[in-house]
Amino acid sequence: MLQFIKFTQLPVSNQRRAMRFYTEKLGFRILQNTPYKTGWRWIELGIPGAETAILLTQRENDLINEVPSLVLAVDDVETTYEDLCARGVHGLQPPRPAPWNPEQSFALLRDSEGNTLLIGSGDD
Repeated sequence: MLQFIKFTQLPVSNQRRAMRFYTEKLGFRILQNTPYKTGWRWIELGIPGAETAILLTQRENDLINEVPSLVLAVDDVETTYEDLCARGVHGLQPPRPAPWNPEQSFALLRDSEGNTLLIGSGDD
C-alpha cells in the first residue's frame, strides 16, 4: 500500500549553489548528501516536519520552465514573500488572490537555478 511521496526531483545546474539557496534562504534541511555520479551528488533536502523531500538533479538543458516547479504552503503569503525577498530571493509576482480560490492567495519567486516557486496559503 502506498504511504507517501518520498521525494520529487528538482532540476538544477549547480547543486552546491542550489543547496545553499534552499538551506540558507528557505530553511530546508539536508537529509542526504552523498557521492552519486561523476561530478554530481545525491542531495535530498526537506522542510523540517515534512515527509516529502526534494532531490537536486542535474538539469538536462538550459530551458527554464515558467510553470512552478515547487509549490510551498505557508501560513502568511504576504509576510513570507516580503521576508524571502528581503533575504535575497528573487520575487516574480507579489501576493494576489488565487484564481482557483479567491479565499486563498499566492505569490511567485525564482530560485538560484531559475526554477519558478509558488508560495500559497496552506488552507484547503
